[in-house]
Amino acid sequence: MAEFLETTFDKFIFKVKTGYLYTDDDYWVDILGSVATVGVTDYLQKSNGDVAFVEPVAPGKEVKKGDELGEIETIKVTLNLISPVNGRVIEVNPQLEASPELINNDPYGAGWICRIELADPEEAKTGLLRAEAYMELLKGRLKAEG
Repeated sequence: MAEFLETTFDKFIFKVKTGYLYTDDDYWVDILGSVATVGVTDYLQKSNGDVAFVEPVAPGKEVKKGDELGEIETIKVTLNLISPVNGRVIEVNPQLEASPELINNDPYGAGWICRIELADPEEAKTGLLRAEAYMELLKGRLKAEG
C-alpha cells in the first residue's frame, strides 16, 4: 500500500499519510500502544503558511479531547493546537523550538508536535478518521473552496 494518499487542488498537492488516524479539524494521530504522537496535517500547514514559532504545552499537562495543546504562529495566523485525544502530555518535540519549519517540511515525520500517554488507548480511536475517510473529507472541503 502507498505511504501517502494524494490529491491536487489548484497548484498544491496535499498528502495524507496512510496508517495514521485523523480529526476533521486537520490533526493526525499515530497510536502505538498507549502513546499517541500528534501533529498537524499537510493541508493545515500548507493552508496556513510558513511556521515561524511553536509553543506547545509543557510535558505533564493532562489534556482532554478538545483542550489546547499550545500555539503555532505562521506568517498568516496564530493557531491554537487542539488535543485530539485524552491523556497526559509526556513529550514535546524538542526540535521545534529551533526549527519550527519542520512542521512545513515534514508534517508527518520530524514535524510532530507532542506525545500523549493515552488515558484509554481504545477509546482514543473513537471519532478519529482513517486516512481514506479523511482524504474524502479533504477533497470535499477543497471542492467547496474551489
